[in-house]
Amino acid sequence: MKAHPTGLPHGDPARSCGACGWWHAEGDAGRCRFAAEGEAPGPIVAATEAACTFWEPMPSCDPCGACCREAFDSVPVTDEDLARLGPENADVVRDHDDGWRDLHRVPSPLGCGTRCVALRGDGSDPAPFRCVVYAVLPTNCRDLDPGSDACLMARRRVGITPWHPTQRPDGPLFR
Repeated sequence: MKAHPTGLPHGDPARSCGACGWWHAEGDAGRCRFAAEGEAPGPIVAATEAACTFWEPMPSCDPCGACCREAFDSVPVTDEDLARLGPENADVVRDHDDGWRDLHRVPSPLGCGTRCVALRGDGSDPAPFRCVVYAVLPTNCRDLDPGSDACLMARRRVGITPWHPTQRPDGPLFR
């Protein structure tokens, strides 16, 4: 059997790379963000290529919430973000002595790291993850798209998506 174009092990032949959440279209083909190493954009893979073992559907925010949970330590809040959040959401913003402003963090219920104070729910069907300031999100939150490189990193850091075999895991769950 020929090697998978990503260098990763072959997976379910009924699934295709083009239907994977980590495949990013570029012209007639695309790139596998999962197989990207370092700053490289990832190997070119045809959409019709049979999936590797790390195939995942497009990420959905409701059962995930990784970006708001333990994956990242801080979300900066600009003056424009503060105005958009308004005084009714002042309790989600934290001002530091050095002038830095970010979204307030609270201890994670998992006992490691912190999570955004605006995140509600536990990702289960009865209590999906929801942001209480979603309509007025800070710029960094609005710019983090499901399936983006930052989404993939967040999912890896909280253990939802496995790490590429050549990468060293990081984040609060791996210390």
